Amino acid sequence: MCSSISEVLADTEVAKIPIANRKGSIGRPPVNMSPKTRSQSVWRRLLAGLVICGFTSVAVADIITFGGAITQSTQDGTGPAVNNPGLNNILTGDGYTVTLAFAGSITAPGIYNLTGASLTFNVPAPPAIETSFGLISLTVNANAGFDEFSLFACLITGSDCGSSNQLNSNFKVLTTDLNSPVTVTAFGLDQPHPLDLLEDDGTTDIQGSIRSYSYSGAVSAVPEPSPRIVLCCVLFAALGWKALQRIIRS
Repeated sequence: MCSSISEVLADTEVAKIPIANRKGSIGRPPVNMSPKTRSQSVWRRLLAGLVICGFTSVAVADIITFGGAITQSTQDGTGPAVNNPGLNNILTGDGYTVTLAFAGSITAPGIYNLTGASLTFNVPAPPAIETSFGLISLTVNANAGFDEFSLFACLITGSDCGSSNQLNSNFKVLTTDLNSPVTVTAFGLDQPHPLDLLEDDGTTDIQGSIRSYSYSGAVSAVPEPSPRIVLCCVLFAALGWKALQRIIRS
């Protein structure tokens, strides 16, 4: 989107040259254009750029967040964690969250391949964090007024995913809460370990309850443009106006 600014700059520079000495080129008004026609050309480019700014500002990732409390840690005899030593700082009873940020939206039950999404397991108190995930799959099933979630993610550390290097999460929320932007109650499934983080080929086994859930993003909220996009659009508009004024005066 910012590349369009270079076109406006080109128009700004060409406007400084007397009409009789200008040469036509791609992206610039032809030499035989009248000032009115050239100003209309710049207006069209300026409006097109501002439209692009508008559409660019709404690009945003949807985010699923769930959490609970750690029910099994390395202090209970599992581990010690080797590939991610920070996990050794986790204590049973610590609160944790799992955040899944992905392109697109989840508005209905289905099987979703979210490989390439951002998945973060975070325990703020120690602190401890795990983000080294590759393959990510999320299944949502409708069952008696609830949506049941099954999240499976492979770690890229350890021997391989099949050797117990993975995160599994199983829980359910009311169907009406699937896209809730506010935190709602979640009910853990696959007891006694709705959350199960296996590392070091299964030697390290961190487990937790699941009690809360929220969904944010394009489905549940109106996104705000990033500061970089806003600055780019402001510069584009300013340069476009400057080019237009030079053409009018020529």
